[in-house]
Amino acid sequence: MRFLRPNYKRLLKRRAALALLLWLISTSAAAQQNRETDLRIQFLQSKVSADPDSAIEHNWLAAAYLQKARESGDLTYYDLAEKVVRRSLELESTHEQAAITFSLLSSVEFSKHNFRKAAEDAERALKLDPQDLGAAVGAGDAYAERGEFETARRYYSQLDSARHSQRSSVQYLKLTRQATLALALANPKEAIPALEQAVDAAQKSHLPSENIAWTQFTLGEAYLQIGDVANADKALRSSLETFPGYHRALAGMAGVRVAQRRYSEAISNYQKAIAVIPLPGYVSALGDLYAKLGKTKEAEKQYKLVEYIAALSFLSKNVYNRELALFYADHEIHQATAVELARREFEVRRDLYTQDALAWTLFKNGRSKEGMEAARGLEGFKVQDPLMLYHLGMICQGVGERERSRRYLETALAINPHFHIFYADHAREVLNRPMLKTENSMASQ
Repeated sequence: MRFLRPNYKRLLKRRAALALLLWLISTSAAAQQNRETDLRIQFLQSKVSADPDSAIEHNWLAAAYLQKARESGDLTYYDLAEKVVRRSLELESTHEQAAITFSLLSSVEFSKHNFRKAAEDAERALKLDPQDLGAAVGAGDAYAERGEFETARRYYSQLDSARHSQRSSVQYLKLTRQATLALALANPKEAIPALEQAVDAAQKSHLPSENIAWTQFTLGEAYLQIGDVANADKALRSSLETFPGYHRALAGMAGVRVAQRRYSEAISNYQKAIAVIPLPGYVSALGDLYAKLGKTKEAEKQYKLVEYIAALSFLSKNVYNRELALFYADHEIHQATAVELARREFEVRRDLYTQDALAWTLFKNGRSKEGMEAARGLEGFKVQDPLMLYHLGMICQGVGERERSRRYLETALAINPHFHIFYADHAREVLNRPMLKTENSMASQ
């Protein structure tokens, strides 16, 4: 980086640190496609061209590329962001100003599911600037994905000791990370109070509308997981009012409409979400909805699209490993590939949901004992995710542990009687089988 006079240097650092903090807050959200990001990219490209030795300008451009990746679903923007960040590091990598650059690189690696590298880059940022809250949050997020929850908690705790910990923007980060840990531990009910407060903190902080909408969406999803359809509907409506056309909220609202059996509205909402970003989860859910309605041809079209999206690039194969593994397992196709994808994801991502995916794909592959071994790690946690409990119930049944199977299935349905478009009905069917009903009667005597 070119030499700056001390007063300018300090001002620039403060401005960049504030910008990065606000940008990192928004990394969880994905904005609606809009012209503003394209214009910002064009402007920043011209700035970099005019000042090719400025690390700061490169960082701004990298942040814009990452924003565009989230908005458009075009994963090539992550590659563009990485190239710009690495050029920035060539210009400056040893002084305190480079903390921001390493934080950006951490976000790039996180987006690619390179969680170990994401943690390392965030830690390098903290070595250069121990007060970099964005880096602390980035490190915590990466360790949470790796299943190292106590380490994640330790990094998040830096928000409590920050000089400006009472600022509403910092409070927002604290609350959303409390929710992050609760959700990572498959306990959506525990996440809800933190998310309720986070919505208020976001609004009081006058954060960008997409940040508020993401928080409202996440709150709605947590409510939907525990079967509180009314509050889920309310939160998701708020998200769409805050940020019209928000694809996550549209897909979430589709889930609400499925739970309410308002299927035509659910189809419309999924279609709108897919029109913004065709994420595999959205497409698969739409296919399942068509299958539920007996529209086999329409369902098959969506299922083929899932595989096409996942195969678009090498990067997408990495990003969608878990989703694709579960898709194959649930639809009983490419079962060996499903296990391979789940194992590949487990190598880099050892959170509860990846353990669950590995256990489920093994079970669906006819390897119940191996599935049970993979699921052992889940039993040390107070899992309250009904779909995960259903998986555990079916795996237990597969190894002959019918009493444990019954408990898991009953708990799943008690939390949310409509937790899945097919599996909720299947759980009831399994519980009504003579063997489990007999065992249930014996257990109550």
